[in-house]
Amino acid sequence: MDLSASVRLTPKGEDEVKHRTNRLSVRKRSLLLLLDKPQTLEYVFKKTVLHQEEADAEVQSLLREGFIAVGDGAGFTAPGPTAAKPPPAPPAPGAAFRLKDDIVVSEAKFLLIDFCVDSFGTNSEAFCNDVRACHSVAAVAASLGAIVAAAEKQCPQRLPALARLVEEINATAD
Repeated sequence: MDLSASVRLTPKGEDEVKHRTNRLSVRKRSLLLLLDKPQTLEYVFKKTVLHQEEADAEVQSLLREGFIAVGDGAGFTAPGPTAAKPPPAPPAPGAAFRLKDDIVVSEAKFLLIDFCVDSFGTNSEAFCNDVRACHSVAAVAASLGAIVAAAEKQCPQRLPALARLVEEINATAD
């Protein structure tokens, strides 16, 4: 997507900002609040607290759902069904979430706790406590299994990010 493209709220988006009629997630709502007036995508991505890939996914979702529209400044259009990118396919189970035997446990714990807080919000406390209690690779792997299962149910769109995180953890073994 062109970062210089202008983005604005649609009437549906304005209604959501004013009245919370659709009860959007905090992530989506925070992006809508940045658009009190038309802005470029570059501005939105710089101002949001979300990671670039998360912000991009949320913007795509807001476009598909008709809360925002994109235009070149002269005219705005909400994309048709063919303009939206399909969501990324979840990684194949198994290999994407296997930890190497000699990872750095403290680094793995830090990254997993960060992922849990970002993905599960206020429901992350139990996962974070489990991860904090880990003192071995086997314990981290067991916690990771529970996190993967919860992510599959609660936020499947975050599975690719979790797979990349596992790659980053495995890189500590090299």
